[in-house]
Amino acid sequence: MTFRSFQEVNRRLTIPLDSVDIPCESIVRLVPKQLDAVFGSVLIPGQISLLHGPERAPLTMLAHAVAVAAVKFGGKSIFLDSGNNYSPKIARALCRSSAFPERVLERITIGQVMSLHDLEDTAKQVTDMADVTIVVLDSLTGVLNLTGAPGSKGRQRRLFAALEVLRNLVNTNHVHLLMTDHSTKKWSTGKPSPIGGNIVVHGVDSLVRVDRLDVMADAVRLLVERSPVSPPPGGVVVRISANGIKSIAAR
Repeated sequence: MTFRSFQEVNRRLTIPLDSVDIPCESIVRLVPKQLDAVFGSVLIPGQISLLHGPERAPLTMLAHAVAVAAVKFGGKSIFLDSGNNYSPKIARALCRSSAFPERVLERITIGQVMSLHDLEDTAKQVTDMADVTIVVLDSLTGVLNLTGAPGSKGRQRRLFAALEVLRNLVNTNHVHLLMTDHSTKKWSTGKPSPIGGNIVVHGVDSLVRVDRLDVMADAVRLLVERSPVSPPPGGVVVRISANGIKSIAAR
């Protein structure tokens, strides 16, 4: 084959980027609609998102909201719990608008993961399951704390290997994986960073920071720090309490 003919074949095989069909439709419908417009937009098939913040309560509430919303939208959820985070009471509260809340909750499968080794094994099992649309891990921090010393090379290597297994699950089953993670401020910059460092930051598609605000009771801000979604989702402020998630205008 001549160089010119090779160029011709290559030109014919080249596909314009704007013609590639990349799924961008969210697999959930979150309530309130303001939350769905921002956070819901990153919950698309075949990707991994990470919620991180200094407080566990709003992260866990959002994890429940996503798991419940996925099954209400016709899918099946896997909720991986690294401690005692899953609460049937919270899940039922989020099902109040459903005519048959117990049927909704039956489509949420709960699994315990106590280490990165457990997480890898569970991810491989989920790969063989059908009809799963979303996998929620609450929380990655708990899994890391039960795996090894913070910052140790051994734990970081295990984390990298576990994220590779999770990426294979996402790619093979075309599900969305949502993880929650505690974050702390870097002493050098003051910027919040998820536990797990750069391995976690570079191992996910969307990074969302969750902060509590003092402007009103239960006010929480979600800021999408990074995501392949276009246009950029930006941020949203909602009210998060034990009774659920509401818009800031709701009483």
